[in-house]
Amino acid sequence: MSEQPLYLLEGVTRSYTSGGPPALDCPGLAIKKGGVTGISGPNGSGKSTLLKLLAFTEKPTTGHIYFEGQEEEPFSTSIRHRVTLLPQIPFLLNRSVFENVSYGLNVKGEKKGIRAKVHHFLETVGLDPDRFCRRSRQELSGGEAQRVALAARLALDPDVLILDEPTASVDAASSHLIRQAVLSFAERPGKTVILTSHDGAWLADVSQEICFFFRGKPLHEKMGFLLFGPFKQAEKGRWLYAYGDGRDEIEVPPPPREGTVAAFPESILRLGGSPEEGEAAFEAVVREVAWRDGIVGAQVTLSGAGHAMTLLCRVDRAPEPGTRIKVIYPLSGVVWL
Repeated sequence: MSEQPLYLLEGVTRSYTSGGPPALDCPGLAIKKGGVTGISGPNGSGKSTLLKLLAFTEKPTTGHIYFEGQEEEPFSTSIRHRVTLLPQIPFLLNRSVFENVSYGLNVKGEKKGIRAKVHHFLETVGLDPDRFCRRSRQELSGGEAQRVALAARLALDPDVLILDEPTASVDAASSHLIRQAVLSFAERPGKTVILTSHDGAWLADVSQEICFFFRGKPLHEKMGFLLFGPFKQAEKGRWLYAYGDGRDEIEVPPPPREGTVAAFPESILRLGGSPEEGEAAFEAVVREVAWRDGIVGAQVTLSGAGHAMTLLCRVDRAPEPGTRIKVIYPLSGVVWL
């Protein structure tokens, strides 16, 4: 018997305007308990709306959301302290860092060990308590504010930590510290992280599973990248997309209609070699090669076709960082959205 999912969404939509297309249209989605689940997709794909629904801060327009098999409503007392959301733009109270991190503990009625807990969670996100506890909100940089807000969520000790673009406005050092804090939390028994990020390599690094959304709807498989056009017809009926200030081109199958988007599933992309009949290729630069726990093969981060992407390959075929390599794909595998 399969394990009961943590979340189960059935026929869920969320609309903000009457008569307009829904911001989210999710016929079905299951998210397992434990580890890190990433939510990926371009702007306008419904990611932030989905996170608000999963955090039970909004009610779906239609459909049902089940949490551990029980249908729940926004701000339900049974899950109020079990699920917490950190939005992309962190909100901090007009108080000291110490008071921001301890606020949730006070609301929960905790009386003992407040100072030690605040210090622990500030250290978890890489902030020295002796330097930061007395600082006001106005004395924090963007990255520091993001980490204080994360420390405040961690202090609540939720079962589910939901993060919307946690590294969107931070520097590389803060991004690394947020990654460490997220993974450390997710490794604890019974803890689950659900997050979004426009940084595909960062998201692939921290996530065990990734759900891809486009224009408010979930896709059945993870996409390597999307091409929004325009597409132009070349000789012999070939269709091309220009990138890199028009200096480079990538071949696509004939678009079915104007305004459609070419999607390249990660599963159709392979590294190295030469294209065979019915296949095409583009050049990419290898940015990073890594071996991750629980992943079979090497995880290769590349820049190509005007996009960053992360693909898997056999360890013995892993390219060197900094090298150029061909990415091969069958034209029949390109999906039009």
